[in-house]
Amino acid sequence: PIGKSPLDEPLATNLAWLDRIMQTAEIVGTKRIRVFSYYPQAGANVDALVPAVVERLAALAARAAQDGFELLLENEKGIVGDTIARCAAILEGIDAANVHFAWDPANFVQVDEAHATDDGWPRLGRYVGHVHIKDARLADGRVQPAGEGDGQVPALLMHLNASGYQGFLALEPHLAIAGHSSGFSGPDGMAHAAAALRRVMAETGCREAR
Repeated sequence: PIGKSPLDEPLATNLAWLDRIMQTAEIVGTKRIRVFSYYPQAGANVDALVPAVVERLAALAARAAQDGFELLLENEKGIVGDTIARCAAILEGIDAANVHFAWDPANFVQVDEAHATDDGWPRLGRYVGHVHIKDARLADGRVQPAGEGDGQVPALLMHLNASGYQGFLALEPHLAIAGHSSGFSGPDGMAHAAAALRRVMAETGCREAR
């Protein structure tokens, strides 16, 4: 995906990728594209890289807007936009109507955000356009079903419900294998993850569209 690549690669390369992805998105019938915020150079002061990420993603957002596409910026460990503070700084810096936030609770836990929803919602809530549902434990970073880790998933769903959010809760449990760019849960793991999400939804008053 765009943004899981070095920050210092040519912008023209990213724009070409975006053009190709938008063509594919048109074929499958979506106007929403997930993006990330780039790998920092080794030894870099990551906070100091935020302006470069903002500049690059703003250029991509402008290109996407020309064809009516929305970009969804996901938080992820190991890239510039990993913590609540840096995600907020990036989104505030871009300040584009077609850029929203894809919230991943487990990814926040895995960068030691101990109160991801309590601390993150005031800064990121207004940007949320998509949600990944996986949880994780602070102690070891191990991925868990919704509500069984430290990602404050029930609190997140309560905020989403109160805000009037009507969108996807995308199950991404990674219960059997949790790689940096992929994961696997298997049929039993996915069933457990779905049941856990439905339980948290029921507890927080969220309703599933059918």
